Amino acid sequence: MRILDPIDVYIEIRSEIVTNHVLMHLITVVVILTLLAGTLVVEKLRPTILSVFLPLLTLAWAAAMVRFDFFIHRQAAYLRLLEVQMREAGSALPLWETWKTSLRATPLVVPAADAISFAVIIIPTGYLLFSPAREYFQLRHWKGQKIYSWGLIAGIMLLLSSLAVIPQIAAWRY
Repeated sequence: MRILDPIDVYIEIRSEIVTNHVLMHLITVVVILTLLAGTLVVEKLRPTILSVFLPLLTLAWAAAMVRFDFFIHRQAAYLRLLEVQMREAGSALPLWETWKTSLRATPLVVPAADAISFAVIIIPTGYLLFSPAREYFQLRHWKGQKIYSWGLIAGIMLLLSSLAVIPQIAAWRY
């Protein structure tokens, strides 16, 4: 059995974090394109069941973002522990997790960029829920349109707002 060098473990976990980031962004782009195309289809074919189901894609996206973010921060918490051990063993090179905490622009740039990408998803979702979906509920004589729409919006907002505390939750030990 081969014993792994701490730097090899570090590099492997960093690559997993990068992969999760890429997947997060790829899924976000796919959801944005799907929602915008779906909204166009709903406008052309009104009324359609798509107006009811497309907002569920946004809910699933928000849940996926929380899940990806949790895994990323959980892996980063492990890297921070590994960095401490590597420093204690004599490594003078500042590694990623230590270095990135020294950056001042990140807390300003990332939330602003997130707000823009979230808006591009939330605005079409809100439109679908409160206009075409409402019409589809009425056409089919379904009850619960307000509960459905507001419940989905509340769920999406709850998931997205939980992103603010994910780093603390992911760092919990025992």
